[in-house]
Amino acid sequence: MRFVTVIVVLALCVAVQTGVGRLWPEAPRYIDVMLIPVVWYAIAGSQRSGMFVGCAAGLLQDAWFQTGAFGIGGFIKTIVGWALGGLGSRFDLNRQPSRFVFGGLASLTDSLLGLGLRRLLDELAAPPRPHEIIIKAVVSAVLVSGAFGLTGWFGQRRRRRSTR
Repeated sequence: MRFVTVIVVLALCVAVQTGVGRLWPEAPRYIDVMLIPVVWYAIAGSQRSGMFVGCAAGLLQDAWFQTGAFGIGGFIKTIVGWALGGLGSRFDLNRQPSRFVFGGLASLTDSLLGLGLRRLLDELAAPPRPHEIIIKAVVSAVLVSGAFGLTGWFGQRRRRRSTR
C-alpha cells in the first residue's frame, strides 16, 4: 500500500462524491463513492490495508459530509475493511463476479451497521427505506466492479507500454 496512492484515491473519491452531491442533492442516499477504495484495498491488498483505508475513508466522510457524532463512519468502514480483507485473504475474490457481490455486500453491511449505530446513539431522525439500501448496494456493486475494471485496464496498458 503506497501512502501517496491512498491519499490521491481518497481525494479523488471525495471530489467525485462532492460533485455528484452538487449535481443531485439526493445522491448520498444512493451513492457511496467513499466505499470504493475500502473494498478495493481490502480485496486487492491485505486485511490491514483494508482497515487503514476504511478508517481514513470513513473519517474523511464524517468530516466532509456527515453531521452528528464524529467517527461513526470511520468505525463502520474500518469494520467493513477488516471483514472484507479477512475474506479476501482467505478466498480468491479477485474475479469480477465476486467483486460485484462483495461490493454490494460491503455497502449493505455499511448501511446496516450505520443504521444500528445511529439508532444506538439516538441520532437517526428518519431511517432509510429498504429500497434505498438495496439501490445503494447495487450502485456500489457496479461502481466497485467498474473501478476494478478501470484499474485492470490501466495496469494492462502500462505493462504493454513498458514491454515495447
